[in-house]
Amino acid sequence: MATTFNFRPERGQGPLYRQLASYFRQEIREGRLLPLEFLPSIRKLNRDLKLSRTTAEAAYEILIDEGYVQNLPSRGYQVVDTGRIPAPKKVRPQWARAEKEKKAPPVLYNFSNNYIDTSTFDTVLWRRCLNKVLHSPGALAGYGDPQGEPVLREVLARYSYSARGVVCTPEQILVGAGLQALLVILLSILPVEPKRVGLEAPGFPQAEQVFHLLGWETQTFDPGDPKADWPGLLMISPANPYKGRALTERERNNLIVATQLERVYLLEDDYNGEFRYLHQPTPALHSFGNREQIIYVGSFSRTLLPSLRISYLVLPEKLLPAYRAVAARYNQTASTMEQLALAQYIEDGHLTRHVKKLRTRYREKSRQLRQALQEVFGELVLPMSYGSGLHLHIALRLPGTAAELAQQALKQGVRIIPVQGTPEGQPPEFLLSFAGIGEDKIRDGVKALYRALVPEK
Repeated sequence: MATTFNFRPERGQGPLYRQLASYFRQEIREGRLLPLEFLPSIRKLNRDLKLSRTTAEAAYEILIDEGYVQNLPSRGYQVVDTGRIPAPKKVRPQWARAEKEKKAPPVLYNFSNNYIDTSTFDTVLWRRCLNKVLHSPGALAGYGDPQGEPVLREVLARYSYSARGVVCTPEQILVGAGLQALLVILLSILPVEPKRVGLEAPGFPQAEQVFHLLGWETQTFDPGDPKADWPGLLMISPANPYKGRALTERERNNLIVATQLERVYLLEDDYNGEFRYLHQPTPALHSFGNREQIIYVGSFSRTLLPSLRISYLVLPEKLLPAYRAVAARYNQTASTMEQLALAQYIEDGHLTRHVKKLRTRYREKSRQLRQALQEVFGELVLPMSYGSGLHLHIALRLPGTAAELAQQALKQGVRIIPVQGTPEGQPPEFLLSFAGIGEDKIRDGVKALYRALVPEK
């Protein structure tokens, strides 16, 4: 598309009309102006650049003489399609990547944790909540509350208590578009020196990017070893999807005691905390420990839709003055409309009913996947953990590393998650998520995985 935003006439570089002709010539040669596109009209050049008609016409005449442009009566000046103008230099690599992706085998069976089965979500109910918001246009007139819409924070305070045992007030809740956006704010107010954070092995890749960007050092820590030299901030997920298992009772107690002794701040990412199938979900650590040392993180990417980018922090009361001092620096990153719709959805009881339905469905999918693995792989599979979260943690008695075997499976259209940091000499470990795969594809997916990894005899 033709634009004159980057046209900067310079003194001593020749007449203005020649500089303008040179600018458009370069735009055409480098592919930013494509064949058959129209250049800005004479009137637009006059309005935007304050150029006289004579100057603009003289520039276009040069381009016509050189064969770059043609003048179409009553239509304007158009880039000529001669076939000799090269494609955009910057676009070629993108085309090349797209072509490469087209040649890659399609993922037929997705056992990764990046997707959910959209058939589990009632879009009619969600649309109804959105429509209620749209019929109240006054609520959408501004940029939204930087801390999060007050009505949503009130609803979240009640819901997080009833569902996860988190005790807080609406004033303690900070809403944002995902964990990364909220971390940026949190790390600016957290009184931790030196700036070092402990992560469970193998870590939280997306969070680590933010820590490093803001100058924090990261290290792994063992929640089972309370005598270790823990840093002042620990990030924990009781159902860590990268680790492959939930916290043990001993590990939970170690962390709770550490907060009670004010040894550490605990950043609790309650990812998939609602989903346990063999017994009732365990309340959040926030409900047991020293709440002035625990920052709770909740989200809806797995309970509702990954595309619904709304997460929230529960800040300790003692951090509220520090947050208020910097709040004006940050705009709200989550959609106001989606915040208000979510508040309506929770207030009407839809979320509680939806989570209950999901537990039943995921319990069945977990059973089907576990049974299929045992029947297809037999003694080759070692179940490591199940009964919580949206995946099974397994080990396979097969040669090769977890990363190598996962890549081998992907070439055959099966995506699985390799667990990092498997001890040397131990069978490679994997996570197989059942959240995004249909029940009718689970068994076929396990068979395809077997064919991809186990050599024919």
